[in-house]
Amino acid sequence: MKSFLYLIISIAIAITLTSANQKSTENIRSIILQASGKNVGSVSLKQSADIISSRLKSFGLNSFEVKVSADKGQVIILLPAKTNISEVEGLLTSKGELAFYETYSNNEIKDLLEPENQLFKLLKHDQEQKTSDPRVGCTNTENRKNADEYLRSAIPVKNCKLFWGNESEKSGYCLFALKTDMNGKPLLARSDVESVKIVKGKDTQDCKIQIKLKPEAITFFAEATKNNLNKAIAIVIDDQVYAWPIVKSAIERGEIEVTGNFTEKEANYLPAVFNSEQLQLSFKLLK
Repeated sequence: MKSFLYLIISIAIAITLTSANQKSTENIRSIILQASGKNVGSVSLKQSADIISSRLKSFGLNSFEVKVSADKGQVIILLPAKTNISEVEGLLTSKGELAFYETYSNNEIKDLLEPENQLFKLLKHDQEQKTSDPRVGCTNTENRKNADEYLRSAIPVKNCKLFWGNESEKSGYCLFALKTDMNGKPLLARSDVESVKIVKGKDTQDCKIQIKLKPEAITFFAEATKNNLNKAIAIVIDDQVYAWPIVKSAIERGEIEVTGNFTEKEANYLPAVFNSEQLQLSFKLLK
């Protein structure tokens, strides 16, 4: 009789443990990052895992685990199942290159690109765009592939880089026309920035990004903003436009305040990338 009772108890415990384990697994999402390059090894993968962990923590995620599979050249991230991957994908794969670009205005874009340029046919153009708008046009995911194919074969435009922005629910993917110097360089680089932080207002949706420049970049940027009043300065992370605030007045003290109705997560993205080291390895998220 006792043996029978012990068997019943053992079965009940096994069922309970199995159920708890299944429930735990259902609440976790596994993301695999495949590394590429010549320097992929256990040391570089561990360094990358530490940087990714720092970014996720800075972004505001408290429940996650980052592991390394050195033999496969992979970093594995365990996240809560409800995590929106599109919000954090850049934190996992972005090298962390930061740059600021002057932009071409709406009218300048028309002069920069010939009227018969294929981009005007591939992208939708808002007829009501403001003069300061640096977007060539916008499109959906499927048509973006056609635009990318054209851009790969097109002759580069002098003193100009064409970068995509983040996907938005309203406009999809938008292509921006950014100014460069004669050597193809941006206005400012990551090395010109001293700090990036978030300033929160009373409303949870009232988040501003404060960027402080290093002393040696202040005078140069002040002059640049004087020359770009009522035009956009694009903030670019890894060749993707993160934000394009309009210059309302000359910024003479090297303290840039970026507003734009950011949610807390959207605002946290830039500091999370900047306040961690740059990734030395290239990663692709395995879908």
